[in-house]
Amino acid sequence: MKRIALLLAIFFLLFTGACTLPAPGGEAPTAFVAVTDTPAAPAATEADTSAPDTAVPVQPPASTETAPPPSEAAPAAAQPTAVSPTSAAEASAPYPAPATAQPTAALPTPAQPAATATLGPVFDPNTALGKPDYENPMEIAYLTEWAQAETRLLPNNSNIRLQFKDGELYVTGKQAGFSTWWFSYHTLSDAFIEMTFESEDCSGNDAYGIIFRGPPHLAGVSYGYIVSVSCDGTLRILRLDDADPYDAETLFEKDMSIAIHTGPDEENVIGVRAEGGLIVVFANGFQVAEVEDDHFEKGRVGVFVRAAYPGNYIYRVTHFAYWNLAKEE
Repeated sequence: MKRIALLLAIFFLLFTGACTLPAPGGEAPTAFVAVTDTPAAPAATEADTSAPDTAVPVQPPASTETAPPPSEAAPAAAQPTAVSPTSAAEASAPYPAPATAQPTAALPTPAQPAATATLGPVFDPNTALGKPDYENPMEIAYLTEWAQAETRLLPNNSNIRLQFKDGELYVTGKQAGFSTWWFSYHTLSDAFIEMTFESEDCSGNDAYGIIFRGPPHLAGVSYGYIVSVSCDGTLRILRLDDADPYDAETLFEKDMSIAIHTGPDEENVIGVRAEGGLIVVFANGFQVAEVEDDHFEKGRVGVFVRAAYPGNYIYRVTHFAYWNLAKEE
């Protein structure tokens, strides 16, 4: 019996000691990681508009807070500042934009009252001044007249494009809210300048026109007088003093739709008589404005364009002529 009791005691000690033995060797258990509904944000990539060597902030994880109501939304980004042109032949500057975004749909053309009842007789430069000293009906692509002297190519950059097609000069203003101009090689002092414009598809604040008495090529500055006609019939005469920063004084601004054909796909003949400090503007033969300013006496002639929202406004020049009025000494 004692032997049996001794064996039972030894068996009991062996059984309880096995519970304290170390576990067999192996990998430590993986720590538990909570999984959220929002995956980690992907690595940020540099935007196309980012400047070189500029750090790009990594987007923070999505917030769990409730989005603010529409009235608390962040304001729209400010309009970019114009970049100084590399050549005085071309420049672009922001033009005062309207308070609200302009619709892309064309405005209806209002009925035109009888212009002869309020605007007087029609002025015909061919009758009053004779044969023009220069005339280009655009039937042949005369690239030298508008091309860059260094490249002999028409401009096609982020602001403006000129292109000859089907016997017409196409002018495209690319950036919405920017005024852009491009000079030809013609340099005039006192002259009557006339261009025929086809408005193409446009909204109320798309504008086309003539710039004259501009600086010499590669002068490093931009200036001149601008006669601007918008699609809604507003006529403006501006004196451009600088482009960097944009500095222009409005000499005349008025709705002249009584003489200007408004809306898309319309033709308007714009004439400018610049003689000394006197500037007289004609629309389709009717005198529509007269101002005096003697800041600039002589310079190059070019085209002007302003694109309203959303940009890429195109018009066509179908005829260009001028009569030299300078007194021969």
